[in-house]
Amino acid sequence: MIRLTEPNEKYLKSYIEAYDEYEDNHVTTYAFNDARSYDIFVKYDNYRNERNLKPNRVGASYFWLVDNEKDLFIGEISIRHNLTDALLQYGGHIGYGIRYSEWNKGYGTFMLKLALEKAKKMGISKILITCDDDNYASAKIMGKNDMVLQDKVENLIDGQKILTRRYWKTL
Repeated sequence: MIRLTEPNEKYLKSYIEAYDEYEDNHVTTYAFNDARSYDIFVKYDNYRNERNLKPNRVGASYFWLVDNEKDLFIGEISIRHNLTDALLQYGGHIGYGIRYSEWNKGYGTFMLKLALEKAKKMGISKILITCDDDNYASAKIMGKNDMVLQDKVENLIDGQKILTRRYWKTL
């Protein structure tokens, strides 16, 4: 059964494999954590409880899309509890990634659908998601979840000008 769950030890080995797939395939659209170098569960707990965060960071709840029967980590999605001015321009409420070997199987669309339900239960009534203008896969996922393209804005990210699509949905 494919489901969204809180991150847990049962899927950690598979999560690390997904991290390696991103590294091996030079994927930069979303960054899984290097679970070999620190305890990611402490990080997730700090974000969920909004403590020990770096400056300009906001609280967030992390979830993993997993296949229970295969003990397989498929993807990760985070729901930010609030937005800063910077997140209104780039980042939004939600960030997500699907492990490379599971791309193009509909998991991104399914995971976002489940996360939107969770966001509504968390009390978020209007949600923003952004993606780079050339990230057609994410744009397609947002469209399939009835998100509405508000506009495209130019952002300066790590010294580079990036055209960003901003999608909104009332929950």
